[in-house]
Amino acid sequence: MMTFLIVLLSALASLLSIQVGASDFRVTAGIVVLITGLMLNKKLRPLPMGLVTGFAVCLMRVLAASLAGLEMDVLSYFLEVFFYLGYVLVYHFVVVHEDQVYGMPLVISLSLADFGGNALEYFVRLALSYESWETTSLTTLLISALVRSVIIILAVFLTRLVLVKMGKKVPDPLAQDAASLGLGPDAKA
Repeated sequence: MMTFLIVLLSALASLLSIQVGASDFRVTAGIVVLITGLMLNKKLRPLPMGLVTGFAVCLMRVLAASLAGLEMDVLSYFLEVFFYLGYVLVYHFVVVHEDQVYGMPLVISLSLADFGGNALEYFVRLALSYESWETTSLTTLLISALVRSVIIILAVFLTRLVLVKMGKKVPDPLAQDAASLGLGPDAKA
């Protein structure tokens, strides 16, 4: 049930997007919902969730465009699956299985995952000679990755806060990151 809810909410949230430049590159809220769900429910496996969510996002975009009577580019929507796949692949290694003695700050790990997803989608588009996002710069991809990562951290914090207020026991996925930065209840003044 939780899997279905996260996938559905991610697909719906993906309809909220900001066009970046003149290319087909856009920043959507779908990945924010997916990663928030994964961080708050450690039982879910990122790779299958990312793949299923990527296809759900594609289908939701096709459905929304057809209902609105808009001209649609199904291939462009389909190529977004590679963003979700690339994101969760990097997320799997830098967030879920990050076992270094000195961990990387979460915002950097999430930014790497976001950039990895965009890079995979970019290279697939380039390989298919579909579109090279030539008006989208590396700086744009890095800034969008950082901004979206901060939004994910805020979404995790706020969602957990609401769940705790509702009486749910939810572990704090941000606690370890806060402690490594000298924040939180265990921080020394």
